Amino acid sequence: MKELVKVEQQLQMKKLQDIVNLQEAILQAESEYKYQPALTEKLNNHRGEFSEQTLLEIVLWKTNRYPEITQELLTDINDLRKNYTEDKARDLIRSLLEKKGFDLPMASTVLRFAVPKHLQIIDQRAYRLITPGADSLKTPYNVEMKIKLYFEYIHRLKSVCSEHGIPFSKADKILYQLDKKENNKIPLTTYA
Repeated sequence: MKELVKVEQQLQMKKLQDIVNLQEAILQAESEYKYQPALTEKLNNHRGEFSEQTLLEIVLWKTNRYPEITQELLTDINDLRKNYTEDKARDLIRSLLEKKGFDLPMASTVLRFAVPKHLQIIDQRAYRLITPGADSLKTPYNVEMKIKLYFEYIHRLKSVCSEHGIPFSKADKILYQLDKKENNKIPLTTYA
């Protein structure tokens, strides 16, 4: 019993007034703060009116979902829109996956809006609806395996769309909604 009381005392939450050398601890905490550094600096230095973009950046800051976007990335996306090839798409998705804030679902969303006639969102609902033997989307950790999974899905999706008369450019929405309606009692399982 004596040991339990001792452990509880050690685990007792500290309050501000309990911190030894508080001023030093405050300075150290401020210097160690590294949350979304580029966006934090941008938002801290924002002057003038708030725009929709400013509010969206604040939301992304709070949710820790602010993606790393470079001019090179924007150039590559626009080039893909003008001159689609699967090789360019593979290079672009690789580039997206290597950046902070992008995993396969988000990267595929960018590609879908860039070239909807060629690429679609890999969504767990659509995936499980068209993939034999799959009850969930299991996204691998390895970037090259993610790319392989994505393009296997795209090839299967094109085949399914052709076979069932689904317009490919609308497949993500249609299949999402069909799964939601037909499989609404089967919970979605997510894997990293």
